[in-house]
Amino acid sequence: MAIPYSMQPANSAPQGGFGAMLALAPSRGLSPMAPSMTMPAHPGMSPVFDPRAFLPPINPHDFEVQSLISIADVIGYIRKRWLRGALLGVLLAAFTFYYLGMGVKIYEAESQLLLRIQDGNPFNFEATASRGVTELSAPQLINNHRTELLSRRFLSHCYAQFPAAQRDAYLQREATSLSRKDELMKLMGLYKPGKPGDPRERFIDLMISSVRVEPLKESHVLRVQVRDRDPHLAADFANRYVEEYIHYVADQEGKLSADASTYLETKSQELQKRLRESEQKLAEYRKSQGIMEDIDTKDVSNDKVRQLNAAITEADLKLTKAKSDLDNLAAAQKAGRDLTELRLFADNADVAYTRKQLDAKIAERAPLEATCGRKHPRMVGLANEITTLRASLDRTVNSVVSMIQAEVESQQRQIADYRRQLDEARGVALDVNGKNVQQSLLRDQVRMDRELYEKIEMRRSQAALTGQFRDSGLLRVADVAVVPEKPVKPSKPMAAVAAALLFGLSLFGLPVCWGIFDDHVKKLFAPKVAIPEPQQHTAYGYGYPEQQPMPAAPPCAIATMPPETHNLPMIKPADGETAILARLPHVNGSTPEAMLSELLKPEPVGASTALHQLTSTLEKQAMNRSGSAGVILITSAGAGEGKTLVSAALAAAFCHQGRRVFMMECNPSSPTLHQWFPRAVQGYGAYAHDLEALRYGHSNLFLLPGCDLPAHATNELLDGYRSWIERAKHEVDWIILDASPLLKSFANVAPLAPLASDVLIVNNPANTTPAQLRAGLALLQPMMSSSALRGMIVNGE
Repeated sequence: MAIPYSMQPANSAPQGGFGAMLALAPSRGLSPMAPSMTMPAHPGMSPVFDPRAFLPPINPHDFEVQSLISIADVIGYIRKRWLRGALLGVLLAAFTFYYLGMGVKIYEAESQLLLRIQDGNPFNFEATASRGVTELSAPQLINNHRTELLSRRFLSHCYAQFPAAQRDAYLQREATSLSRKDELMKLMGLYKPGKPGDPRERFIDLMISSVRVEPLKESHVLRVQVRDRDPHLAADFANRYVEEYIHYVADQEGKLSADASTYLETKSQELQKRLRESEQKLAEYRKSQGIMEDIDTKDVSNDKVRQLNAAITEADLKLTKAKSDLDNLAAAQKAGRDLTELRLFADNADVAYTRKQLDAKIAERAPLEATCGRKHPRMVGLANEITTLRASLDRTVNSVVSMIQAEVESQQRQIADYRRQLDEARGVALDVNGKNVQQSLLRDQVRMDRELYEKIEMRRSQAALTGQFRDSGLLRVADVAVVPEKPVKPSKPMAAVAAALLFGLSLFGLPVCWGIFDDHVKKLFAPKVAIPEPQQHTAYGYGYPEQQPMPAAPPCAIATMPPETHNLPMIKPADGETAILARLPHVNGSTPEAMLSELLKPEPVGASTALHQLTSTLEKQAMNRSGSAGVILITSAGAGEGKTLVSAALAAAFCHQGRRVFMMECNPSSPTLHQWFPRAVQGYGAYAHDLEALRYGHSNLFLLPGCDLPAHATNELLDGYRSWIERAKHEVDWIILDASPLLKSFANVAPLAPLASDVLIVNNPANTTPAQLRAGLALLQPMMSSSALRGMIVNGE
């Protein structure tokens, strides 16, 4: 069963190398299980070692890790596919430059409208105006004017007030103009001219799309910007737009004043009639009783009657004011105006607070509309908040309306109650004072009716006077528009910048995204190969049911074994011979890291199955020892036989099985471990104080390269090796010593042999003769334990 140790496919170059892969290896702590030997499949055959006898079935997908995307990978993607990105970038840049930098020139003219916060209207009398516009309500008024400047009601007024000849010429020009889409359809022969609609609606739609109203920062000025192909027409439209709006607002205010004057006139006639009746009653009573002069009474009853009369007068004034407010509210609703413009709503604290919050959210959303779409999370959140605030504002307005209606009903009930109390007080007064009391009552009634009539008549006169005055002074032209000289669209510099950005994004983004998809995303959707698992345990180990034939060894596993043992994972050696534990193929690569990645791939490219069997053999031997970590000494007879490659591959195999491995390079005269693991600790490894400082990325591998160790200080190095071995035995599962060649630096290997629990010899037949191999073993055997030699690994076949 081939166990893949790499994320790379067998026919592709390594992306990010083994170092990036191993840095993300999962951290698992597995305890060795009891070993066992499977019996031979046929009589007469040598015992065969089966790792499934003491390790659980291994799923290859458990060893898959997610590879990192390094800068080298990104550069490789760009080098491989830059031409495609450049071609697409040229097309996008050309289209962008054409779309943004070519076309009809659009000019923009701007006029400004000033909202005067201070109430400077000479006809706004103190009796009728409680207070002017405050700074709190100023943003509300500005937003109200912004909304009304773009309302269809005002634009319909503009349609009626604009000169007919200029207006019709403008509509005719826009009707005969074709957009880019229409021009393209016309070239293709698919364009069909549509029928023009209602001129008024067309004019309103064109003005809405051409006019933009924005507040000037930190001022009470509204900027009215009009865009058009004709600069003179744009300036003329901007100036007319502001002037017509001032007249439009004045007409609306005048209509409200006229409506108030009409109501007050009706009320004044009613009060005048009531005053005449009261005076007539007083005169008749004096005549009938023969009273020639007024006599003021000082008793309690008369005082109570006077207090009730004063209360009735005050309640009647409040009722009149409440009815006036209710009529103004009905008139504003009938005219289609915004209720919050009325002072009775603007003076309400809840309405002002809610409107302030709503204006703040609208102002916050305004700059985002140019850069974010409607579905952007921030835009969706602001839209929900604005909707909630508008609903809250509507509820507050409705509560104010209900409060006004309730005030009218309350004052009516209060007046009725006062009149009832007054009637009772009058009866008491009549019984006590007789004629004088009746005269006082009639006199007080006349006085009350006269005061109310005079107040209503004064307000009626003021409303009639202000209704005839059209210029309220709250709006005036702050600046007029002039004919623009330069167009605002199209902008060739902006088009060039956008085209350059798109070209760069396509040049670098397309190759990188393509490479990431091919190397990382596509494999997530690839079907996984089902691995047959043993289904029952027999006396010979794990096996398959009798009705299922024993699966043949895959070709990739056979390639790593001797020709005479294709059907067996491992052959037990004869007495006196060194066991061959694994045969590793020859691998090629531009860098040591690439060669290591190739070796960890499944057969026939790599040797993942052979490495798995090698680790299983070592795990089996580890069960005979105590709980401390095993120390593996890897050496060779001569140099250049792949000793460091085998050490690195064995460490990777252990890490992928969940073991913690400490790999120490004990070849200070010719260190190469840092080339196989380029991200290892370099330059200060000799000064590390704990094992965690030597961890390789986030994996279970700990590395101590020999590139920064003093090669001449043999005694100090030996003490350091022993110290690190004793320290790591209680923290890792395996310690791998990458030693020097035997025939070249035996003095460096000899002190390490007694420390090793397992000794592996790497042999490359192309570099070392059998005589040299036997000489090296002869030197090593006296220095190590008799049971430490595990066997030989043949490299480069």
